[in-house]
Amino acid sequence: MPEYVDGVRLLHRPAEQKHTEITLTFAAGAQDETLRTIGVAHALEHLVMGTVRRIPIEMNAEVDVQTTSFTASGSPARVGEFLEQLCHSLTAPPVDRLALEAGILAAEDGHAAHPVVAYLMHALHGAQGPGLLWLEGPGYDGLTGDHVLTFARRWFVASNAILEVTGPLPDNLRLPLDPGPAPARPDFPRRAFGGPVVVEFGIPAAGLALTLPMEDPARRSALTMYVLAERIEEQCRHVGGHSYVIDGDLVMRPDGAGDYVVYAEARDGSEEAVARIVAEALSDLAAHGPTESELSYQIDRWLERLETDPAEAQPDRHNAVGALFGLPTRDPVDVEALRKVSPQEIAALLTAALPTAIGYTCEDTSGVWQQSGFRLTPACPVIGELPAGKVFKPPLFARAFVKEARGMEWVQTADSLVLRDEDGIHEIRFDAIAGVERGDDEVPTVVYGINGCAIPVDTDMFRGANDVLTELQRRVPASLWFDPSKLRPADD
Repeated sequence: MPEYVDGVRLLHRPAEQKHTEITLTFAAGAQDETLRTIGVAHALEHLVMGTVRRIPIEMNAEVDVQTTSFTASGSPARVGEFLEQLCHSLTAPPVDRLALEAGILAAEDGHAAHPVVAYLMHALHGAQGPGLLWLEGPGYDGLTGDHVLTFARRWFVASNAILEVTGPLPDNLRLPLDPGPAPARPDFPRRAFGGPVVVEFGIPAAGLALTLPMEDPARRSALTMYVLAERIEEQCRHVGGHSYVIDGDLVMRPDGAGDYVVYAEARDGSEEAVARIVAEALSDLAAHGPTESELSYQIDRWLERLETDPAEAQPDRHNAVGALFGLPTRDPVDVEALRKVSPQEIAALLTAALPTAIGYTCEDTSGVWQQSGFRLTPACPVIGELPAGKVFKPPLFARAFVKEARGMEWVQTADSLVLRDEDGIHEIRFDAIAGVERGDDEVPTVVYGINGCAIPVDTDMFRGANDVLTELQRRVPASLWFDPSKLRPADD
């Protein structure tokens, strides 16, 4: 039977050691914020960790895309003290320190995911859920105490957490979290690309996002991504000398599948070479599968982990976390099935996933992806034609001296704001605005759509733009407006 402490699921691994190691994980991360509250999970983590910093044990905390975790290691008594004080602080965060902590957070300049992962998630989800990883929002100095308190009360409750303990349990362990109900977890809609497609930006790297089923007992999906990442690393680092950082990420989906990402950074001048390696690695593995040596190496690595890491052999943690997200239970690794995975199975899995494939490439390198069957697509959706409505055009001087202005046009309809630029026609419905960043005399107001489009309302570039601003103020709730952060670096 599952064990609980004050409503928190407990995973206890007794061990022959005197010290206690814990991880307290909440199913809440960067994807659970909004454009207006980007950074609130990280701010909450900093505030509550500040309340336990004088306890003399090793401790840390981390916010990623989907979870927030707190770790500590020390004597059972001290670890119990850490957990009790931490949980108490999560129910009543010291928001009076928020203004001071904002500067520290800005100096840390931490990110919940690599920029390539963030850009691909933004292309998939727009300005919601995992897509928020790419956006800045109002900055830490734009957050309020109410934002932090609301986030904590919704997500940091006992029913949304698991506690892992290795070693002795602290005596009289208490986890005084809010006992409120498990939070409703929204399903973030995704764009359907009919891929494979590729998007481009200025990050010197190449990457791939693939949707694969999670996870059969032979762990074919994870094994497939290990094979793909290893081939990319071999060619980018050891053969070509183009990259040092080659890594990956995984975002679990409500349907039980996973968005797997692999990426390779590129040194200056190697952007096209790295793009070619990543694109060709996927297309070749989908067509022919891995070599026997590539596959056997990854299987041997997995078997070694099963042999040396008892937690790897037991799915308890994965299932406990997955249950918080409503995911199906995963069986333990079937070692015999893992040994029997064939190159043909890897090829079939990748071939089936190709329609979901989204590549990322650095600007001016999309040609190598197109040679591998990828279609270049804008990172935000475009529509086929301009709708009827009130038309705004740049003044004649702008069209005469600014090349980009010659093809630009705005249309304001009863339901939406539309911009035609060099990428196509972008539409943001008034009822699907994620946020509005206020402008000033030097920078325009920017409207962010949930669909991922961003439309600048530039009063210098478009005649009549002030009328659009007036309409936005009338139609968009005040809670969605924000000022740009004053803590951003001057060269942003």
